[in-house]
Amino acid sequence: MAHMQHTSIIKTALLVFLMGVAPAFALQSDYSQPINVVSKEQLADLSNDKIIFQGDVKATQGTMEIVADKIEVTRSKSGKLKSIIAYGTPVTFKQLLDNGKPINTRSATLSYMPQESLVVLSGKASIWQGESRMEGERIEYNIKTQKMRANNQKAQGGRVSSTFIPSELQKQK
Repeated sequence: MAHMQHTSIIKTALLVFLMGVAPAFALQSDYSQPINVVSKEQLADLSNDKIIFQGDVKATQGTMEIVADKIEVTRSKSGKLKSIIAYGTPVTFKQLLDNGKPINTRSATLSYMPQESLVVLSGKASIWQGESRMEGERIEYNIKTQKMRANNQKAQGGRVSSTFIPSELQKQK
């Protein structure tokens, strides 16, 4: 029974995570694909509602791919997904979009908090498609409002940078 509950927690948490990371960009057929997670070690702390994948972690669903050193999945006491945090040197995320182009992210951590509809890339964070990119110490993406915010606070002189390629912007209209 505990093994079935453990498997159910993993599948549910990863499905919500993968669906939440880039829904505005997603190749819709990805969500009907199986979720696969490979790691050197998988630990379940059922008393604390936490599952940990560690050691060369790779999670895929369709064209979506997350590569990290460690991924922690935590549920609330009511059984809802509380958070998923991926740690790495770096954590990478990539997905093929409906327009046929890939979107990529890289950061030290990638956090998904479904109750806040928030994805946060932190630690030398960057997100790019083609030659267009945004870089900062922290990049937040609100899934519900589809708004993105980048900041550096005191790192890198307190500045963020973005590069937009005019021809790429025209192709996306």
